[in-house]
Amino acid sequence: MSIAEDHFSILWPRHVEGMIALLSELREAFEGDLDSTLILAVIGAALLPKDELPISFSYSDLLKQRDIDFRKPLNTLSISQVTGIPRETVRRKLATMEAKLWVERDEKGHWKMGRRGSEDLRPMTELSLKYISSIAEGLDLARGT
Repeated sequence: MSIAEDHFSILWPRHVEGMIALLSELREAFEGDLDSTLILAVIGAALLPKDELPISFSYSDLLKQRDIDFRKPLNTLSISQVTGIPRETVRRKLATMEAKLWVERDEKGHWKMGRRGSEDLRPMTELSLKYISSIAEGLDLARGT
Protein backbone atom coordinates (compact mmCIF):
# COMPACT_ATOMS: atom_id res chain seq x y z
CA MET A 1 0.00 0.00 0.00
CA SER A 2 1.07 3.61 -0.57
CA ILE A 3 1.64 6.15 2.19
CA ALA A 4 -1.55 7.92 1.05
CA GLU A 5 -3.53 4.71 1.47
CA ASP A 6 -1.91 3.84 4.79
CA HIS A 7 -2.55 7.30 6.23
CA PHE A 8 -5.73 8.16 4.38
CA SER A 9 -7.46 9.66 7.44
CA ILE A 10 -4.64 12.21 7.89
CA LEU A 11 -3.83 13.03 4.27
CA TRP A 12 -7.16 12.94 2.44
CA PRO A 13 -8.92 15.69 4.45
CA ARG A 14 -5.85 17.95 4.10
CA HIS A 15 -5.78 17.30 0.36
CA VAL A 16 -9.49 17.95 -0.17
CA GLU A 17 -9.51 21.10 1.97
CA GLY A 18 -6.39 22.45 0.27
CA MET A 19 -7.58 21.57 -3.22
CA ILE A 20 -10.96 23.23 -2.69
CA ALA A 21 -9.31 26.42 -1.42
CA LEU A 22 -6.79 26.44 -4.24
CA LEU A 23 -9.29 25.75 -7.03
CA SER A 24 -11.71 28.33 -5.64
CA GLU A 25 -9.03 31.02 -5.63
CA LEU A 26 -7.74 30.01 -9.07
CA ARG A 27 -11.28 30.05 -10.45
CA GLU A 28 -11.71 33.60 -9.17
CA ALA A 29 -8.30 34.80 -10.40
CA PHE A 30 -8.98 33.37 -13.86
CA GLU A 31 -12.60 34.57 -13.96
CA GLY A 32 -13.96 31.03 -14.00
CA ASP A 33 -11.60 29.86 -16.74
CA LEU A 34 -9.90 26.78 -15.31
CA ASP A 35 -8.55 25.87 -18.78
CA SER A 36 -6.38 29.00 -18.64
CA THR A 37 -5.29 27.97 -15.16
CA LEU A 38 -4.18 24.62 -16.54
CA ILE A 39 -2.37 26.24 -19.47
CA LEU A 40 -0.46 28.57 -17.16
CA ALA A 41 0.38 25.66 -14.85
CA VAL A 42 1.94 23.83 -17.81
CA ILE A 43 4.01 26.93 -18.64
CA GLY A 44 5.10 27.17 -15.01
CA ALA A 45 6.00 23.49 -14.94
CA ALA A 46 8.19 23.98 -18.02
CA LEU A 47 9.94 26.90 -16.31
CA LEU A 48 10.83 24.87 -13.23
CA PRO A 49 11.03 21.27 -14.48
CA LYS A 50 10.86 18.41 -12.00
CA ASP A 51 14.21 16.91 -11.01
CA GLU A 52 16.21 19.67 -12.73
CA LEU A 53 16.27 22.29 -9.98
CA PRO A 54 19.07 22.43 -7.44
CA ILE A 55 17.90 20.60 -4.30
CA SER A 56 18.44 23.74 -2.21
CA PHE A 57 16.45 26.03 -4.57
CA SER A 58 13.77 27.76 -2.48
CA TYR A 59 10.77 29.94 -3.19
CA SER A 60 12.71 32.95 -1.89
CA ASP A 61 15.48 32.07 -4.38
CA LEU A 62 12.91 32.23 -7.16
CA LEU A 63 11.63 35.60 -5.99
CA LYS A 64 15.17 37.05 -5.77
CA GLN A 65 16.46 35.68 -9.07
CA ARG A 66 14.03 36.97 -11.69
CA ASP A 67 16.40 36.02 -14.52
CA ILE A 68 16.63 32.35 -13.52
CA ASP A 69 15.43 30.08 -16.29
CA PHE A 70 15.48 26.29 -16.21
CA ARG A 71 12.84 26.38 -18.93
CA LYS A 72 12.17 23.62 -21.39
CA PRO A 73 10.90 24.96 -24.74
CA LEU A 74 7.13 24.93 -24.92
CA ASN A 75 5.03 26.03 -27.89
CA THR A 76 1.27 26.26 -28.37
CA LEU A 77 1.02 22.77 -29.88
CA SER A 78 2.98 21.28 -26.97
CA ILE A 79 0.64 22.93 -24.47
CA SER A 80 -2.34 21.57 -26.39
CA GLN A 81 -0.89 18.06 -26.36
CA VAL A 82 -0.09 18.14 -22.65
CA THR A 83 -3.48 19.52 -21.60
CA GLY A 84 -5.77 17.93 -24.16
CA ILE A 85 -7.22 21.39 -24.88
CA PRO A 86 -7.64 22.04 -28.63
CA ARG A 87 -4.76 24.05 -30.10
CA GLU A 88 -6.95 26.94 -31.26
CA THR A 89 -8.48 27.23 -27.80
CA VAL A 90 -5.00 27.24 -26.28
CA ARG A 91 -3.95 29.90 -28.77
CA ARG A 92 -6.93 32.14 -27.88
CA LYS A 93 -6.41 31.75 -24.15
CA LEU A 94 -2.69 32.46 -24.49
CA ALA A 95 -3.51 35.62 -26.46
CA THR A 96 -5.74 36.78 -23.59
CA MET A 97 -3.03 36.04 -21.02
CA GLU A 98 -0.42 37.69 -23.24
CA ALA A 99 -2.51 40.88 -23.31
CA LYS A 100 -2.45 40.84 -19.48
CA LEU A 101 1.35 40.32 -19.62
CA TRP A 102 0.93 37.02 -17.77
CA VAL A 103 2.76 35.13 -20.55
CA GLU A 104 5.05 36.07 -23.40
CA ARG A 105 6.74 34.42 -26.35
CA ASP A 106 10.44 34.34 -26.98
CA GLU A 107 12.02 34.83 -30.41
CA LYS A 108 11.52 31.12 -31.21
CA GLY A 109 7.81 31.16 -30.34
CA HIS A 110 8.21 29.39 -27.00
CA TRP A 111 5.97 30.48 -24.15
CA LYS A 112 7.18 31.63 -20.76
CA MET A 113 5.85 33.57 -17.80
CA GLY A 114 5.35 37.24 -18.56
CA ARG A 115 6.30 40.28 -16.52
CA ARG A 116 2.99 40.46 -14.68
CA GLY A 117 2.20 36.76 -14.48
CA SER A 118 4.23 35.84 -11.46
CA GLU A 119 3.42 39.11 -9.69
CA ASP A 120 -0.34 39.15 -10.34
CA LEU A 121 -0.65 35.47 -9.51
CA ARG A 122 1.69 35.40 -6.50
CA PRO A 123 -1.26 34.88 -4.09
CA MET A 124 -2.08 31.68 -6.01
CA THR A 125 1.52 30.50 -5.72
CA GLU A 126 1.51 31.22 -2.00
CA LEU A 127 -1.78 29.37 -1.58
CA SER A 128 -0.24 26.44 -3.47
CA LEU A 129 2.70 26.49 -1.06
CA LYS A 130 0.28 26.45 1.87
CA TYR A 131 -1.48 23.45 0.32
CA ILE A 132 1.81 21.60 -0.22
CA SER A 133 2.92 22.43 3.33
CA SER A 134 -0.30 21.03 4.74
CA ILE A 135 0.27 17.74 2.91
CA ALA A 136 3.91 17.67 4.08
CA GLU A 137 2.82 18.28 7.69
CA GLY A 138 0.34 15.43 7.31
CA LEU A 139 3.16 13.18 6.12
CA ASP A 140 5.19 14.17 9.18
CA LEU A 141 2.23 13.27 11.40
CA ALA A 142 1.76 9.98 9.58
CA ARG A 143 5.41 9.10 10.05
CA GLY A 144 5.35 10.21 13.68
CA THR A 145 8.04 12.87 13.24
